[in-house]
Amino acid sequence: MKRAFLYLVILTVITSISLQISSAADVKVRHTIIAASGDAAPAGGNYSPFSFSNVSLNARHEVAFDAGVGVTTGVFVGDGKTTSTTSLGSATHPFITPNGDVVFDVNDSDTYRSNGKSIVSLVRSGDTAPGGGTLTPLVGAHTTNDNGAIAYSAFVSDSTATQGIFRSDGLETIAITRDDINAPTGGSFTLLANPVINDRGQVAFYSNMTGGTADFGIFRGEGQDLTPIFVTNQIAPGGGTFSDFGDPVINSHGQIATTVSLTNSDIGIFVGDGTDTVAIALQGQPAPKGGNYKGQFIIPTRLNDQGEVAFDARLTGGTSSSGIFRGDGKRTTPIAIGGTNAPGTTGTFASFRDFQLLNDGRVAFIATLTPGVGGVNASNNTGIWIGTSDEDLQLVVRTGDIIEGKVLTRLPQAGQGTQLDINENSVLWVGTFGTAKAIVLSRLLGDNDEQ
Repeated sequence: MKRAFLYLVILTVITSISLQISSAADVKVRHTIIAASGDAAPAGGNYSPFSFSNVSLNARHEVAFDAGVGVTTGVFVGDGKTTSTTSLGSATHPFITPNGDVVFDVNDSDTYRSNGKSIVSLVRSGDTAPGGGTLTPLVGAHTTNDNGAIAYSAFVSDSTATQGIFRSDGLETIAITRDDINAPTGGSFTLLANPVINDRGQVAFYSNMTGGTADFGIFRGEGQDLTPIFVTNQIAPGGGTFSDFGDPVINSHGQIATTVSLTNSDIGIFVGDGTDTVAIALQGQPAPKGGNYKGQFIIPTRLNDQGEVAFDARLTGGTSSSGIFRGDGKRTTPIAIGGTNAPGTTGTFASFRDFQLLNDGRVAFIATLTPGVGGVNASNNTGIWIGTSDEDLQLVVRTGDIIEGKVLTRLPQAGQGTQLDINENSVLWVGTFGTAKAIVLSRLLGDNDEQ
């Protein structure tokens, strides 16, 4: 009986291992290079080695990107088969909508939208400001929604206002707020910055105020009334008082997530909609898989339409010093934990950087691996993973991989623009292959997809 039982245990273990190996082997990713430095650009010339600072992906697998060509820069759209020119001449920072329209900047401050046939101005320096005066958009201070509308910060001259937050869709421009309008908390706005916009046209921003009940806050507006979402002196869920805020992010329901400092010096991540406020993670709170949140929540913070927040947190008191998590205030799911096995490799996670979040809860992120563990060295120590938790993570690509005959040597670094994006079944990223850079679309294939 003992031998039969032992045989059954061994068989069960072998079967379990075989299933794990089979599952890993079934992971299929198809890589397509969209554009590479040195390639011919559609309008003539070649993409320079300093191209591809910003990329954007829509659900149709169309990719918008900026690139240097000769002495100028341009915005292009490609799908791996054909590439077209959207604009040439100091054009940068593209965003592609679900229907293929491209929003981009020219000379950093002027913003346009193209449908491939015509180009519409969204805002230009010198435009008339709603409410009076003349607009000077701040460089790089706009965000775009899936309808191709933008929210942006601008200085206002020749008016009672000196600055404001505005929304434009190419047909009309609306003032979300100006600093000659009273703040909802009383007093006056003294700084208006960091606007974000959702697909309903709601715009969130943060501001300093003077003369009212709060001196700092995050607000949401649509062109008429403003709703305070987070303000100083507001009581936080679970106790404590808000004292300072980070950049806001907004979802399609008007919920806003931000990092918050409390008057007791603790730091947390909160989601609010003007009525309800929920704590997602708090300094000192236990983290999944051990340890506590240290109070260092590394930007960016991502928010999906389910009210879930993905965040990168430093940890203390456990076996790991960092991790990526997804939470909604009721449940927090670990996505990847430092020091644990990195799926698809024999190495372990060492650190994390840029990540994106989908509505189904999947998080794509870039991570480095611990040198010297599991054969990891400088040539293969970085990768991109995607999954809904640490139990279903899938390796998308890793340095040292060969793609279309080229060896991947580096993945995007922090602070180099927008070089990681995702849709429902693909990851878009910018990689370095020796002395060349390339935009790569990595499609995650199902069992019925062809290789």
